[in-house]
Amino acid sequence: MTLASLSLIFFLIMDPFGNISSFIDQLKGTSRSEYKKAVLREMLFAGIVMLVFALIGEWLLQFLQLGVPTVYISSGAILFLTSFQILFPSSKSLRNNLPKEPPYIIPLAIPLIAGPSLLATIMLFSHEEEFFFVLLAMAIAWCLGLLILSFSHEIRSFLGENGLLAAERLMGMILILLAIQRVAEGVILFIETIPHHG
Repeated sequence: MTLASLSLIFFLIMDPFGNISSFIDQLKGTSRSEYKKAVLREMLFAGIVMLVFALIGEWLLQFLQLGVPTVYISSGAILFLTSFQILFPSSKSLRNNLPKEPPYIIPLAIPLIAGPSLLATIMLFSHEEEFFFVLLAMAIAWCLGLLILSFSHEIRSFLGENGLLAAERLMGMILILLAIQRVAEGVILFIETIPHHG
């Protein structure tokens, strides 16, 4: 795993392009400067949660006696369901049922940015890779996410509604591929743990 590939994985699962519309809708009525401050606040909350899971990931896996195949398969399944909702949004999805009150941590920081799939992925890689390597990849993905969401209005104006929708669908399709790969790797790892006789 290279730094670029791990950063890209975190970035894709964070899905800032897919969250642009949700951030704009939740923070409508704010000035551009207030909007950017709110984005920074929510991203800081998300970053803290990500850091906590990176720190406790190894311990939590051991405490719950979870194997790596379990985390692979479960995080892949969660990512698949999340991606499926991006590609085929339903009236019951979180993005179509955002709360009316001003956001504070929920739902923007959690679960739209630091959702279950991202946190499970962070736990997994904190178990498999050096902590500072994972931390640096998280920081790169976080900075890219912050940059994109801070300029949400400009990006939406440039791409237009159809362009933004196409970008969201593209992210969803890539996430589906990542999810399937994650589940497949988990199944392979599970099969390898089965004792073979003869």
